[in-house]
Amino acid sequence: PCVRCCPTDASFVAEGGIVMVEPSKCIGCGACVESCPYDVRFMHPEGYAAKCTFCSHRVKEGKDPACVDVCPTNCLYFGDIDDPKTEIAQILKKRKWHTLAPEAGTKPQVYYLT
Repeated sequence: PCVRCCPTDASFVAEGGIVMVEPSKCIGCGACVESCPYDVRFMHPEGYAAKCTFCSHRVKEGKDPACVDVCPTNCLYFGDIDDPKTEIAQILKKRKWHTLAPEAGTKPQVYYLT
């Protein structure tokens, strides 16, 4: 919903499936903030909509997002769920999980282990 409602195409789905915001295209209307089914978007003090990027700059380098690296309880995982050899794919296969707001039709890719 946040990508569809953006009048300037500042919100977009990047390669790999992460929803991103291009600050230079954002007019600060807040439509994406209001339509985000996960309530994770916010208005940056500089006037554009922002959200977590899953540290896309780190992911491009083959690293995990910073939150995964520094998690003191090792309860965060990141990876390609389509590759059955990855740790995350194996965990999701063995454990029960849920996603937030699947009814929004966004095909959520953040999984919460139960």
